[in-house]
Amino acid sequence: MNTLKTIIIDDEQKGRNLLNELVKRYCPEVVVLGLAESATEAILKIRQLKPDFIFLDIQMPEINGFQMIEMMGDIDFEIVFVTAYNEFAVKAYKYAAFDYLLKPVDPDELHKTIERLKLKRQQIGLQERLSLLMKTLEEPKKLPSKITVSNSDGISVLNISEIIYLEADGPYTTFFLMNGTKIVSSHNLKEYEEILSDNGFFRSHHSFLLNMNHVSKYLKSDGYALMSNGKHTDVSKRRKDDFVQRLTHL
Repeated sequence: MNTLKTIIIDDEQKGRNLLNELVKRYCPEVVVLGLAESATEAILKIRQLKPDFIFLDIQMPEINGFQMIEMMGDIDFEIVFVTAYNEFAVKAYKYAAFDYLLKPVDPDELHKTIERLKLKRQQIGLQERLSLLMKTLEEPKKLPSKITVSNSDGISVLNISEIIYLEADGPYTTFFLMNGTKIVSSHNLKEYEEILSDNGFFRSHHSFLLNMNHVSKYLKSDGYALMSNGKHTDVSKRRKDDFVQRLTHL
């Protein structure tokens, strides 16, 4: 079994201890190298112990989690953010392909998070992902222009405007891009619908999420949309009226 080394960072003792116990009980492949109650202590332990990833509480006094990351400069470990629910912040984590756990931590979500981390073979685009995350959080009223996509080979950073459409494939999602390439994500289509709905994307069918700016034609009699790359994508009868309305308001 390949092990993952981690450090738990939380200013609340109860939070640190509870997460530590959950990791020991439900994630035997994870080795907790240490616990830290402040950003200053965390930085010292990270540099000394060199974890594969960290559990990072955002809301800490004096120096919060984001400030701690900025203080460290270049980093070579993954981050799992641990936070209270905030709809905008959660969407920001998803845009930048960072894992997060909501307090109180659910054991099933913890297990799923560790499974995703095990699939990440390389820390591809980590600094760019952090930059995207920070920019998204700093400008809550401005829609991000990029999204990061996790797959078995690593992480890709995509310009949202260059995504023509997404297609479901069971628990996976395939991105079809303007340059003709396809990228398969390890996340399902529903997750991307939640992320991209504000960026001009429409769920036309249970299998398709379309970038409405790339719709070339709608063939009502055949029930499909012709996309800018020449591909046909289904439009369900149930979503036809909403789809037509979105087209007329482009």
